[in-house]
Amino acid sequence: MMHATGTFEVKTTPEAQSAAAAYPTARLALEKRFTGGLQGEAIGVMLSIGAPKPGEVAAYVAIDQFTGTVDGKKGSFALTHRATMTKGGKAVLEIQVVPDSGKGELEGIAGAMTVDASKGVHHYDFAYSLPATP
Repeated sequence: MMHATGTFEVKTTPEAQSAAAAYPTARLALEKRFTGGLQGEAIGVMLSIGAPKPGEVAAYVAIDQFTGTVDGKKGSFALTHRATMTKGGKAVLEIQVVPDSGKGELEGIAGAMTVDASKGVHHYDFAYSLPATP
């Protein structure tokens, strides 16, 4: 496995929201700009429920498409996100490359990403593999 690390900025645009149920829900458009080992942008959509703060439950799912370079290799691929948070603050976040979604020099890419936003900046570590080239 190779690792690409760096930071990214996120812009969210609310598309729909409901507070009528026990927990608020939202649908958000996502725009991300990556620097570091990943250079490029991602666009996508996120669905969420609850409020990500202590004493509350929360969850989200998202799909986004990255276009740019990974350690200098140009192309694109898709990511799926699944996250949950308990009332006690225990969080689980899984971000995976959608199998066979790689295009260009990123064809065949596989991997997973971890994100740490604890200090107000989104830091990522993208563990990935690419097929060997002849």
